[in-house]
Amino acid sequence: MSRNWGPPRKADHQTGAVPAFADAVAAGLAQVTTTPRGGVTTHAVGGEAFLVVDERDRTVVVDGQTIVLRTIGRDDLRDVIEAAWAARAPERAVAAHRRARARWEARPPITFDDVRGLIRRLPGAVEGPIWGKDLGFLIGTDKKTRFARFGPPESGPPGNLLPPDDEGTLVVLRCEQRPELLAARPDRWFTTPHYGDPTEPGAVITRLSEHRGPDDLAEIAEVLEDAWREVASPELVAQLDRGGER
Repeated sequence: MSRNWGPPRKADHQTGAVPAFADAVAAGLAQVTTTPRGGVTTHAVGGEAFLVVDERDRTVVVDGQTIVLRTIGRDDLRDVIEAAWAARAPERAVAAHRRARARWEARPPITFDDVRGLIRRLPGAVEGPIWGKDLGFLIGTDKKTRFARFGPPESGPPGNLLPPDDEGTLVVLRCEQRPELLAARPDRWFTTPHYGDPTEPGAVITRLSEHRGPDDLAEIAEVLEDAWREVASPELVAQLDRGGER
């Protein structure tokens, strides 16, 4: 598992907005056609382009404005993309999207305590200091078994992650399927340079505000359990597999 230990380099600081996230936001909008070519993906509605995502230099172009992704928060980027789409999409599609978005926003987001409830089901898992004053989750007192942590305000910010995207974060420190997860769910999961090459296993980050409802909580539970299994003893794994929570 590739990681970068030590303090994160300031030059690598960035938000959680990445090209895959921009593509996922656009792809989730109605009547959008997507055209990838040479690392550049164009999203259009009604034959009119509203978003161009350049994977090569990690920028997007919206309404003629170039945005460097590492400098804009995920929520702001989503708002910019959806506004550009809404200016070109049929009124009926825009109204339907806004109703669906309002219903989603009315649902309470997953909380730190929800995550703590998931971790309490994992045999041997406890909450405690994992780096200095930073709190996280590990098995017993062995810091070699740390497998997850929170970001602000519960603990310090994840490495290299800029505000506002560092608020309310969960960092799962061990994800063997990281490349697959980042490819399949870029709308929910991302990483930073501090946690190593994203094409290899390693840490993944999510913002709890982007998860709502039992299905999203179940996804977090699965990622957390997989991380716990990476550090748990065979006896603890057998206990969980027998249906024996703590």
